[in-house]
Amino acid sequence: MVAEEKTTEETGQARKQRHPMVRKAVEFAIYIVVVLLVLALVRVFLIQPFRVPSGSMEHTLQNGDTLLAWEQGAPQRGMIVVFRDDLGWLDPAPPAPLWKEVLSWVKILPDQDDQYLVKRLIGLPGDHVSCCDAQGRLSVNGVALDESYVYFNNANSAQRAFDLIVPEGHIFVLGDHRDNSADSRYHLCAGDVYPFPSLDSIQGKAVAIMRPFSRAQWFSIPSTFDNVPPPTVSPPNPDDIVGTCS
Repeated sequence: MVAEEKTTEETGQARKQRHPMVRKAVEFAIYIVVVLLVLALVRVFLIQPFRVPSGSMEHTLQNGDTLLAWEQGAPQRGMIVVFRDDLGWLDPAPPAPLWKEVLSWVKILPDQDDQYLVKRLIGLPGDHVSCCDAQGRLSVNGVALDESYVYFNNANSAQRAFDLIVPEGHIFVLGDHRDNSADSRYHLCAGDVYPFPSLDSIQGKAVAIMRPFSRAQWFSIPSTFDNVPPPTVSPPNPDDIVGTCS
């Protein structure tokens, strides 16, 4: 028995049914490309996401939070900064999964060959940073800071005493979880690696928590930094660590 050939009208109707599906698929693909392009442009020129790698910034930040870091503007005391680990503070990371490499390649995520840290910027080049005064407070250029954001595992913990001047082209950073943070003070006292990240390593200032949504919030610089004056001395050479720890 010979199959009955489709009429021209039936063939035309089938094509009409297929065309909307093809058109929708093409439109969706274009939409995805445009979204990726916009995200890439935003990431390159303005803002990018970073994941908090540890609990060193508790309770301001939690391990695993996703931050948005703004790349524009000069660094300021008191801001939360994301910086590239050029100093070997972190252990080597395992290779990133393919999907992260792809998103990094299209500039949606930061370079997966680097590792990043999140700390609070306390001192700029030339700043005299010391701890502690009679009330156990940190001082910058002679002004004591009231750090309401600082958290200790042990309420009776005291900050370790130190006195230093931040070298040229570098910064002094501390974690808000002050007794559980491998930061500038920690490495200065341990004497294991260089304790001052470079200005060039800063990827941006943290402006908000993007995820989880239950913790979404914007950040601002604590007012306690408003009265800190400029440094009165020239920053020392980076090769000369001017500081003591006890």
